[in-house]
Amino acid sequence: MGFHRVFKNSNLVILWVSQLFSAIGDHLYVVAITWIAIKELGASAAYVIGAGTFSALFFGILGGIYADRWNRHRTMIITDILRALFVGLLPFIEWYSTLTVWHLVIISVIVSGLGTFFNPSLQASLPSLCRDSELLQQTNALMDTTHRLARIFGPGLTGAFLGFLPLPHFFTLDAVTFILSAIALVIISKAFVQKSETKKMNYEQKSPLIDFKIAISLLKNHKVLLWASISLGMVNLCWGAVYMVGVPLFTEQILKESAGAFGLIGGAYGIGNLLSLFAAGTLKRSILFMYAGHLILGAGFIVIASTDSLSVALIGAVIAAFGSPMGDIMLLTMIQTDFPETHIGKIYSFRALIGGLGLAMGTFIASFTYKLASIPSNMIIFSMVIIAVGAIGILRVSWIRNQPLPIAAKFTK
Repeated sequence: MGFHRVFKNSNLVILWVSQLFSAIGDHLYVVAITWIAIKELGASAAYVIGAGTFSALFFGILGGIYADRWNRHRTMIITDILRALFVGLLPFIEWYSTLTVWHLVIISVIVSGLGTFFNPSLQASLPSLCRDSELLQQTNALMDTTHRLARIFGPGLTGAFLGFLPLPHFFTLDAVTFILSAIALVIISKAFVQKSETKKMNYEQKSPLIDFKIAISLLKNHKVLLWASISLGMVNLCWGAVYMVGVPLFTEQILKESAGAFGLIGGAYGIGNLLSLFAAGTLKRSILFMYAGHLILGAGFIVIASTDSLSVALIGAVIAAFGSPMGDIMLLTMIQTDFPETHIGKIYSFRALIGGLGLAMGTFIASFTYKLASIPSNMIIFSMVIIAVGAIGILRVSWIRNQPLPIAAKFTK
């Protein structure tokens, strides 16, 4: 099994368990904020849901810059505590007065913005918690299971909690998971490598704009990662158009099934993700696996779009999902091992920004394209683009690897 070395490291186990609970809390938070917004605004609830996405995109690079400047361990603890306080305000507001849409928007923006500081700090800290690149890749794969496990078990947990807990108290549970995450980080504090005083002084003499330019230069000089990030952005665009827009429409209008069937497809997708993560934890680090994952992802989506059977659609979802996480794991490990420790947070944030922009553009474009052609045709076209990106990437890898890769050591001083 690919994760056996991770489970032998108590610090990594504590970190993973805390993030798993936090991911489940995040799922409950999304359910609560979405359902309350829909009850208040109907179709216009998209504005509330989109507020968090916009905040993550807006603060993304800034969060990466300061994740590299500040003490990462302390940053994660503080952001967890702040998120717990702000999310915990919502049930108190509901208790003392009335929870309004504006309360949801403001809290959503703040919580998502704080997440842009926590996530790059966490990813940039993992190399110091792992002894070698093999353990690091296994850890990346295991950490990636947190949100995917929450996606699989979340619907069942939601139904169970709703049996005895009012919806606003889903925010209470999420706040508790943030506190648990902060406690876990305090417990394993000795495992974190702190920045030297010299590095802190150097950062005090630099402006964030200089850090931004350094990150751009580092990314431009790393041809493999640059093309891979752009490719992932394009794939995310198509993924958003197919999975987030196309699959729900396909389930209702082509398969003639209910929301329950859509939930089954989501569950099948989550199972495929987990199978892929177990495989990715043992694969040799190679960007080729990322592009191969694109081929599998596109092929799985075509299987879904080409059938009128729910059973076949479930098989297609598992196939597509198996290819989906490979790129995430390979890119993350590359960022953590190919760049100076002082710049990992910024590069990670750039990668997240590119992926997020692709996803946002995909859902936006799909709102027009699905009006111009049939649902299966749209899904197949976007899937073919995913396959084309994967095929071109495989062809380019050998050419890029033969080119000299500039060393960016001058930026690390």
